[in-house]
Amino acid sequence: MALLTEKPVTTFDLTQIACGYLLWGKHRTWNEGKAGFVTSATESELIVQYHPKIGNVTNHFMIPVSEVTEGQWEIRWSEDMSKIQEYSILADNKQKEI
Repeated sequence: MALLTEKPVTTFDLTQIACGYLLWGKHRTWNEGKAGFVTSATESELIVQYHPKIGNVTNHFMIPVSEVTEGQWEIRWSEDMSKIQEYSILADNKQKEI
């Protein structure tokens, strides 16, 4: 009987997104999405900083890979706005290029 087992794990592909990328995200519980830029990208989580429309304030939201896997997020991102990638709840959780 083996002590360890190997299991496949879903992670963010860090060749597709990195710090400084522009990102628009909408959680299934939000009425509207938020646009900002990625300040941290790891295989398990993205952190996005955005302007909440009040004075000299910024805020952030976190996107855990587990919630994306469950279909709770609609995400669009781009390195330079010349090519926009999309991962959507409505598109059967498929990534597509706009």
